[in-house]
Amino acid sequence: KLSFKEQRELQEMPARIEALEAEQRAIGERLASTTLYTDEPQRVGELQARYAQIDDELMQALERWEALSAR
Repeated sequence: KLSFKEQRELQEMPARIEALEAEQRAIGERLASTTLYTDEPQRVGELQARYAQIDDELMQALERWEALSAR
């Protein structure tokens, strides 16, 4: 049985995952834009790092969601 904290975490997980996916999508669109590389080349590395970080956060969130759902 889930604790109150875990139940709340499980309820909030879809919104968290959706927000991460939306942020990653937006970053992907910026990285695909040629204007980023000409107008703000210093941001490319930062955006690439954040994109990779979101991948890790998404994997952790999905694993946690699965673990909580299985209880």
